[in-house]
Amino acid sequence: MEDERVKNVAKWVLNYTRGENEVPHTRSYEIYSKLLFRIAAADGELAPSEREWIIGQRAALGASDELLEMLETYEPSDDDWGALLEFQRSFIESVKHFLIYDAFQAASADSELHEDERKAISQLGKELGIEESTIEKIAQLHRDEEEIKKRRIALLAPHKINKRTPSVTEEEF
Repeated sequence: MEDERVKNVAKWVLNYTRGENEVPHTRSYEIYSKLLFRIAAADGELAPSEREWIIGQRAALGASDELLEMLETYEPSDDDWGALLEFQRSFIESVKHFLIYDAFQAASADSELHEDERKAISQLGKELGIEESTIEKIAQLHRDEEEIKKRRIALLAPHKINKRTPSVTEEEF
């Protein structure tokens, strides 16, 4: 029953956020997650909030318990990007724009998109055949959605906002 509930939640989230309704295989999620970790750590540090964002998003999208446990201690390495991409090339190709979008979210989970993280996103996009103009549109979408999130929380849950800081963070929930 629990597995069925998790699958149903994941399918709903995938459909609502991505127009998909099939949960990818664990190996696909593993490679995708490792790529997100590489981006988020491109500034030389994987912040706890970046790790938490990646694991939380993977959980919401139906990743297996085994993968989530592995990600708790996973350290981004110097794995060759090309080799990671080749493991699941057809899957990554089918979700490459979402991968870039998720990379912006993961790298910004510590409330800062570092210049090296931004460069890494562009490098990954280039390796996936995405034009820089499209990457910038995805970046703008991410910024727009972050602003909408702040406005939504300010309007619907004003008591959740730290009055000294105009931004809303996960810790304030």
